[in-house]
Amino acid sequence: MRRLVVVPSLVLLLAACAADPQSGARPNTAGAGQDMDSAPQEASLPPPDVTNPARLKGLNARQVTAVLGQPSFTRKDAPAEIWQYRVRSCTLDLFLYEEGTTHRVAHYAVRSPQVISDQACFDEVLATLRGVPTS
Repeated sequence: MRRLVVVPSLVLLLAACAADPQSGARPNTAGAGQDMDSAPQEASLPPPDVTNPARLKGLNARQVTAVLGQPSFTRKDAPAEIWQYRVRSCTLDLFLYEEGTTHRVAHYAVRSPQVISDQACFDEVLATLRGVPTS
């Protein structure tokens, strides 16, 4: 009888030790055979090195926020979300679609009243995020 009490206690103790004390995140204790999303694992990864807007494709919502910060505007039209990053010379629109329990960038578009390249707009969004003045 004593062995039956000790084994579950050890399992609970190990699970408590595996929790991340800084984020308060707990390990996934879902039963075997359940569909487990990779988003919790991706959240612990550093943001990807994104140097051009095409590299945003496939990133999940957390990764986009890590790279670009919070959007200026969001709109939800299931199954999509549209995120806008508005800067002085342009607007970068990201179109995120549901994938499991998260959203991923499927497409981006740059809009501007003047002729501006996608890269120039993206660079301005990044510069604004970092507090670098743009001319």
